[in-house]
Amino acid sequence: MARINLSINDDLFELLSNDAGRHNCTVNVYLISLIEGLYLQDPFDYEAALSKLIAEAKIRPLNAEFILFDLPSFKEICIAKAENANLKPSMVRARLGKSFNKLVEKKMVGSVRRVRNEDGSLKFISSTAVFIRKAEEDLEDAMHRIDK
Repeated sequence: MARINLSINDDLFELLSNDAGRHNCTVNVYLISLIEGLYLQDPFDYEAALSKLIAEAKIRPLNAEFILFDLPSFKEICIAKAENANLKPSMVRARLGKSFNKLVEKKMVGSVRRVRNEDGSLKFISSTAVFIRKAEEDLEDAMHRIDK
């Protein structure tokens, strides 16, 4: 996969960042989507894929840990749709995973949060991020403990 180093001014980055946020993705994924839309006949729709992942994550059982592969559409999205867009499924998985993780960090996926180990480090299973859907009361309790 080729890489491009792109330097832009801060104002343009801010505009792109705001647009990317409205589309629930990172600036990098947003730019890739724009460019693929211009040059590819059947581009992969990262925004739709992320929206589907978010919806599925929001209805996961409470307090049950999960990885993205546990979401029903993740395998289908990454394999079938990536092949249709002539992309490597691993590239699609990486982009979706990074974007989903950023949205979780910004608390934009309902009560879904990253799982932490006992030592406070982020939990991974075979290099894969682990998430959990917390009950709202659990989140409020955690916020009160932080405030004190």
